[in-house]
Amino acid sequence: MNAPPSRILTEDRGFVRILTIDNPQKRNALDYGSLEDLTRACADAARDRVRCLVIRGTGDSFCSGFDIGSMESDGRGGDRPDLAVERAMEAVETVPCPTVAFVNGAAFGAGCELAVTCDLRVARAGAQLGMPPAKLGVVYAAAGLRRFLALVGPGHTREMFFTGKPMDAETARGVGLVDRVLAAEHAEQDALGLAEEIARNAPLAVQGMKRILRLLAAAHERGLTEAERIEVSDLRSRAFESADLREGRAAWAERRPPRFRGE
Repeated sequence: MNAPPSRILTEDRGFVRILTIDNPQKRNALDYGSLEDLTRACADAARDRVRCLVIRGTGDSFCSGFDIGSMESDGRGGDRPDLAVERAMEAVETVPCPTVAFVNGAAFGAGCELAVTCDLRVARAGAQLGMPPAKLGVVYAAAGLRRFLALVGPGHTREMFFTGKPMDAETARGVGLVDRVLAAEHAEQDALGLAEEIARNAPLAVQGMKRILRLLAAAHERGLTEAERIEVSDLRSRAFESADLREGRAAWAERRPPRFRGE
């Protein structure tokens, strides 16, 4: 049986490679298959010595997050969605060349984390960014929370995750969530221009500095103790097995406010 077509489209423009999430019927939502495609695409970029990677979505959405309709199924090895997301984010984070997220529209959940995981973010005016796990009954992964903490600090991270309220691109720029905001007619050109400017520089220098910056950031972070890792795992497992999570999914499917009971 033939494998389904990849939802991650690839286009090369000189030393710049563009990865496009192509699932417009679901606002470019990610599922287990597309997350594996994204992981492979990052490995391919490293192998092909791409000098800058641009990630964007098809049409007017960047990425609406993990496809909630796919949460009932298991991924490779019985994965939960968060484990599949984390594997893909790690691949994006560790690709040797700089990465630019062109936030061409809505970026929610795993889509927002994908933008945050990239080295730089260019947003189109009017784009919305948000983290809604609290509205679904999900305890978000520690690695994902770490990325937001490093980018926007504890206060803005708490507000984003505790309220689940989205913010527009201009507000996101104000808190450091995105780097540039441009009108729709200029945003794509600016994102690609930024990538091309990076790609014209010496790749060993750029990639070396990217690696050192990552090492310096890691040096400022204290790893979790074994007891803390167990506690984090227990908190997340409890949420994934809760009635609230089932209620959050049902409310999303029925387009109504959820009725959470804390159990």
